[in-house]
Amino acid sequence: MKKKNWYLLDNAAKIFPCTSGKNRPNMFSVSAILVEDINQTILQETINLVLPRFPGYKVRLKKGLFWYYLEENNKPYEVTEMPAHLFDFNMLKRKNGYLFDLCYYKNKINLTMFHSLTDGTGAMEFLKTIVYQYLKLTGKKVESEGLIMMPEAPSVNNEVDDHFVTYYDKNKSNTPKENKAYHIEGTHFDYGVGVIVGTASVSKVKELAKKYNVTMTTYLSALFSYALYLDVFSPDKEFDKPIKLFIPVNMRKLLNDETTRNFACYLRLETFMKPNLTLEEVILDYDKQMKEKVDKDYLMGVSNSNVKMEKNIFMRMTPLFIKNIAMRIGYSMLGDSIQTVSVSNLGVVKIPKSMEKYIENLHFDLGASYNIVKNFGVCSYKDKLNMSFSRRIIETGVEKQFFKLLTDQGVDVEIQSNYWEK
Repeated sequence: MKKKNWYLLDNAAKIFPCTSGKNRPNMFSVSAILVEDINQTILQETINLVLPRFPGYKVRLKKGLFWYYLEENNKPYEVTEMPAHLFDFNMLKRKNGYLFDLCYYKNKINLTMFHSLTDGTGAMEFLKTIVYQYLKLTGKKVESEGLIMMPEAPSVNNEVDDHFVTYYDKNKSNTPKENKAYHIEGTHFDYGVGVIVGTASVSKVKELAKKYNVTMTTYLSALFSYALYLDVFSPDKEFDKPIKLFIPVNMRKLLNDETTRNFACYLRLETFMKPNLTLEEVILDYDKQMKEKVDKDYLMGVSNSNVKMEKNIFMRMTPLFIKNIAMRIGYSMLGDSIQTVSVSNLGVVKIPKSMEKYIENLHFDLGASYNIVKNFGVCSYKDKLNMSFSRRIIETGVEKQFFKLLTDQGVDVEIQSNYWEK
């Protein structure tokens, strides 16, 4: 009998099996909206052809004595219609042990991923290959143009390696001190996640960012924080904790890497709420913080610090059931408590020209948890800037303030929602 392949979880992935559940699913999704409705039979054939190309995703999660690990999964994968509510942790039980959910609704292909598999960049590459193969099977004339991980091409060994360990340097580590963060309050849903997506012109929002000579990520991060400030600040109330944005930085770009697994390092931007705070103040402050932290040496120092902790002999030899308890406590103290919201920008998603006429849009939606009740995902497709707010609470004041800030500056925004607020 052929021995099954197995993989260690990468350094970033190790925390998620220990800390995930109904109230903190640690999931996100990427989706493609096509010009035609989806044929389930062809989409099923597509995933059957594509999945072997991505061995790091053709897996199930298993418990070892000291760590969780990923084992090759040879059970059939079933494509289904999109569920009524998003980021349901029970998805992992419905999919024969697979850690992703490929589903569809009308003309939308939606791919939800458990974060132990990969990050947003890895998931988008997977989705691009799925859409490419689907279009080919429907008879469309499309070419990869060097932008698709071809289904028939063999996977490269280092695609599934832990690249945090590959680049690890024990002599260069950096553990920034973190203050506790302000947490957004609201009325929790009984179940499910609300999603509101605003679509605007990339070029018009870039013009706003250029006024301050800042990047799109800096500008949108500042806009989110200022929208939150406008929604909650009152001079009669004391705000002693800062708004802290948790921002992943794609290390593939900094290191010219192509791994399909997690390979993002994280930085935090913070601002304290005070009377008469202006948007310009937040933008310029965030620009300064970004320039200090979006630096290869700084980010690798943070990465090295995390790997160093993993390699600690006491951590390595501690049984998994004790690690689970310790990591849950640690995540509550050093994860949720020092974060207000996640802001993740995938940037411009590059699609072959031959595929563009068949794809209306692309979306990137983060999940949300009981404690971190709102998150913000961004991606761009052609001139469409898609800004997605996910939330676990009824209140939508931040979203309204955010989009008002854009429209007041002359930017038209088209709003879509899954109507969870109703």
